[in-house]
Amino acid sequence: MPREDREAEEERRAKTAYDLIRLRLNRLEKNIDKPAPVPVRREELKPKSPADFIRNVVGSSAAAGSAEFHIFRNNRRKEMNRLEYIEKEAVQKELDEEFETRHEKIREAEEARTAKKRQKRQRRKEKLKNKKKYKKGAGDQLSETSSSEDDSDEQEAVDDKDESKK
Repeated sequence: MPREDREAEEERRAKTAYDLIRLRLNRLEKNIDKPAPVPVRREELKPKSPADFIRNVVGSSAAAGSAEFHIFRNNRRKEMNRLEYIEKEAVQKELDEEFETRHEKIREAEEARTAKKRQKRQRRKEKLKNKKKYKKGAGDQLSETSSSEDDSDEQEAVDDKDESKK
């Protein structure tokens, strides 16, 4: 009599965890179009909200029987769990905000540094460009007279150098 659940049978035959994983991977490779099951991470369970009506039960042992004491103890435990959860949530929120502010501060510092370096690279590039123009212009002056445009470009380059020194 053949069994209907063949996959479960194969998984039962697996002797080690490695064999089990190998079987599952082989099965996934055969049906590549079938989506792989991804386990969902369980969120932390929230405690139940406090009851709307709590019986007024005596908490001391003076006039209370064991049933009342158990009710009192359970109500107290639930309330303590709820308060602990609220405190943990507040601490976690505070830590998250602190992390975000620290992360933002670091990111701004990095951006400032990169902007400064970018500006330095651009200045260096401009100086090199102006130097080449100046050399080219000086070589042209020896052989030919330079045009008024070259003179104005050189004057702008000199003005830029003066401004960058300030």
